[in-house]
Amino acid sequence: MNYEQALLRLIELARSNGGVVSSAQVEGDEELSGNRDLVCAAARALAGGTNVFSSDEPDQRAWFPYSSLMFSELAGTRST
Repeated sequence: MNYEQALLRLIELARSNGGVVSSAQVEGDEELSGNRDLVCAAARALAGGTNVFSSDEPDQRAWFPYSSLMFSELAGTRST
């Protein structure tokens, strides 16, 4: 897995979950868990964007930097 693939996998997970990806989903994904450094870098890049909101709630996550990432465009809040 490379950086771009990590970005796409996070977006894919969010797309399949109504625009939100949780730390449990990410940490439970075998491919993502095997590439933690890349996935964390991709998550931080996405969280720095204008259409992604990160949450840092107390939870049971082990290594993912956020409790969740919410993609406003994937959630259907983008005006067309």
